[in-house]
Amino acid sequence: MSPEMKSGTPDLVRWSFTIDPANREAIEGHLADLGADVLVREDREFLVTWDEPEQDDEAEIIEALWALNGAPFEVISETFQRLELHTIQHVEDDAAQAA
Repeated sequence: MSPEMKSGTPDLVRWSFTIDPANREAIEGHLADLGADVLVREDREFLVTWDEPEQDDEAEIIEALWALNGAPFEVISETFQRLELHTIQHVEDDAAQAA
């Protein structure tokens, strides 16, 4: 990958982690206030995404989540950078419709 492709800000950040279910509402609310999309399974498994994130300090946000949870937990963090974007649409063939 060329250096140009590696630079720049990510288009998407995705975190996954598991918390104490008793703290779900506080953690979910905090992430929503930050502008994240949050999916929670079984009241404890989080999948969090930010489109074009504006967050300044990932470590600071995670430490705040740990404080809300009452204990640290493992966070899997993935960043994605859009290298290409294509829109594919179906176009009706006028000749086929006439037949």
